[in-house]
Amino acid sequence: MSWTKPVLGIGATGLAFAAAFALHVVAGALGWAWLFGIAVVLIYLLAAGFPAIALWAGGMRYREGSEARLTYTLGTIIGMGLTLGALWATNDRSFGTWTFVLAPVLVAVVSALLLTLRAWRDGEFARAQAR
Repeated sequence: MSWTKPVLGIGATGLAFAAAFALHVVAGALGWAWLFGIAVVLIYLLAAGFPAIALWAGGMRYREGSEARLTYTLGTIIGMGLTLGALWATNDRSFGTWTFVLAPVLVAVVSALLLTLRAWRDGEFARAQAR
């Protein structure tokens, strides 16, 4: 197993998340509510979709092999941590029971949706031709 694709996928997704986080800090400091809102949406999308986005950024497909499995597993762990952090910030910097319940649910739902959209776009749901 090569580590190139998993490192590329997780690294690129992590950098995108860091950029969105930096954008939200700058937009908040400048008082640009519209840009702050966009940055927060990007933060949630990148955090909750981390596993699926890491696969895409690493050039892998779901169930492609051991590299994809490793990327998806590590992406899920990282995504749950980042999503939990985003929910913590949204909840006035405090944890509630709902934050621990919602974090894995968001990661599962958003990642599944992104994987489904990618499969649909790539024609994996095409119907068999009628004869």
